[in-house]
Amino acid sequence: MPDPQSPTITVLMAVHNGAATLREALDGILAQTLADFEVVVVDDASTDATPELLRAAAEADPRVRIVRNAENLGLTRSLNRGWDLAQGRYIARMDADDVALPERFARQVALLDAQPEVGVCGTWIETIGDPAGDVWDFPADDAAIRSRLIFENVMPHSTVMFRRAAFDDAGLRYDPAFTAAQDYDLWVRAAPLVRFANVPEVLLHYRVHPAQIGSARRAEQRACAQRVRRAQIERLGLHPTEADLALHESLALWQVACGYGDLRRVSLWLAALQTANRVAGIYPEPAFTQILTDRWWRAYPRQSERGLGVCLALARSPFEWAEPELWAQRRRIALRDARAAIVVRIKDRLRPIKRMVLRG
Repeated sequence: MPDPQSPTITVLMAVHNGAATLREALDGILAQTLADFEVVVVDDASTDATPELLRAAAEADPRVRIVRNAENLGLTRSLNRGWDLAQGRYIARMDADDVALPERFARQVALLDAQPEVGVCGTWIETIGDPAGDVWDFPADDAAIRSRLIFENVMPHSTVMFRRAAFDDAGLRYDPAFTAAQDYDLWVRAAPLVRFANVPEVLLHYRVHPAQIGSARRAEQRACAQRVRRAQIERLGLHPTEADLALHESLALWQVACGYGDLRRVSLWLAALQTANRVAGIYPEPAFTQILTDRWWRAYPRQSERGLGVCLALARSPFEWAEPELWAQRRRIALRDARAAIVVRIKDRLRPIKRMVLRG
């Protein structure tokens, strides 16, 4: 039974040397229109001005609670430490370099209160920093969100609010083995137990900056995300080769370079995922096939120089027929590319004849 004196929300933040942006992040939290919350901040052994900023915030607002690690534990373990101290019915994640818009908590609590089957709720985001002004929208409904988990996390960590009891009862916490993508791993493990939703509205400003996308950090993030994707593939009962995993990764990152052979491999791999899911029943249909179809269609190169084989691969793929309403549009594109490919081939054949005529 929840304590009636406990706050509705625990805002969970872990920070290491975040003084440059911390004040703005705290201001965004404390300016929320829904004020029934506590803020648990784990200072992960910061060596900059972070401790002083946190002390000042706690003195100014009793809702701010600070715990400091004696040594740097990293984000995952720090989040688990803060989670253990949480008293709220809901846990709202925040990072020290992002800014929550004033209505964020109110909108998410309203959704979670109205839909008790939803255990995890995110929002759309708009970027600040470099680049700024990009809006990242994510699917709102559970079926699309959980189906896209096979390729990517569509619930940005700093937007998420979740039901603490649902996770506590199942013994779920962030896995310390994941130094990055710890949220992606957690949502995949929670998927059999809860439903997902995103509020289709920008409720967070997400900061993009050079340190965030450094090569070392990017490699770490990608490696951890790959582990999450591999675990899902194996849970479907598949035993992927390294080539399968590399292809899946390229599909996850929208980086498939396609000729005829590539498209054939994409079609076979997506069909294997679809067939395995029909047996395992992990991802909801028809949403899962829709996600596979979208990856297939995005892999199709709309360049006539790819040749007739590409058009043939498109026509032969079972995913080409998954969206009947787009059939006519896609046929037109395929026929256009086929005609262009024929023209290129004819010109190539005629070129030496033309040279001989000119020389003669």
